[in-house]
Amino acid sequence: GPAPQPAAGAGPDALDAWGPDPLPLFPLQPPRTGTELLADHVAAMVCCAAVDTAGAAPGLDWLDGPALLVDGERRADLATPVLSLVEDGDPDPLRSWLAEVGVRSDRPVRLV
Repeated sequence: GPAPQPAAGAGPDALDAWGPDPLPLFPLQPPRTGTELLADHVAAMVCCAAVDTAGAAPGLDWLDGPALLVDGERRADLATPVLSLVEDGDPDPLRSWLAEVGVRSDRPVRLV
């Protein structure tokens, strides 16, 4: 009998049009700047201090990812004082935030 015909769309691989390079699994992001990385590290340190000394708890927001819970409420206001410190060299907003949350600066912070 006649040879079976390939199904529609079969034949050459449809991805061949993209060339030999593999497709990225995630959209490409621009490299992060040193300032952005420093801000993330400072925020992480502040969150560790809040958990260790002020009874805060780590949380997870399904849209935004990691979250800091203080008295059961999500605190989304940490980025602004951290950026004031990292970008402008102004520690006062972060000091006020730490005092408001109850973070004690006289206690060592565990990073584990």
